[in-house]
Amino acid sequence: MDIIKEITEWNTQGIPSNHTYLINKKGQIVAFAKWHTNEIEILKSRPYLDKRYRKFVKDNHSKLFDLIDQFKSEDVSRSETKPTIKLKNVRVFKVKSNAKEYIVNFNTTNKHYNCNCVGFGYRSICKHVNFVKEKFAL
Repeated sequence: MDIIKEITEWNTQGIPSNHTYLINKKGQIVAFAKWHTNEIEILKSRPYLDKRYRKFVKDNHSKLFDLIDQFKSEDVSRSETKPTIKLKNVRVFKVKSNAKEYIVNFNTTNKHYNCNCVGFGYRSICKHVNFVKEKFAL
């Protein structure tokens, strides 16, 4: 987990509110310290921090630092309790594309493909499924 403070200079009238954020390994905001206060806001949802056009520096905010252990243990307990699903008659393929890894499932019973990429979600076909079809002649 990282603690980062926003130092963006905004070109707006009034005073900008650059907060200090506690960010998890996925880049999501876990909590933040409001600008120029000691008030901490812990978020129930985990929105991603959009860093475009913004500047940040690492920070050692004491109240946010105290929260790190609390959220590390939460993440561990969530992953330990997550059930593992084993599917019968399904072959799983990992396909790397543009430095990302996609999972293609092939159900041998009904000959159905599935991929976790965005394109498959829209079109029900993608280059990852086509690659598996061609490579393994399924």
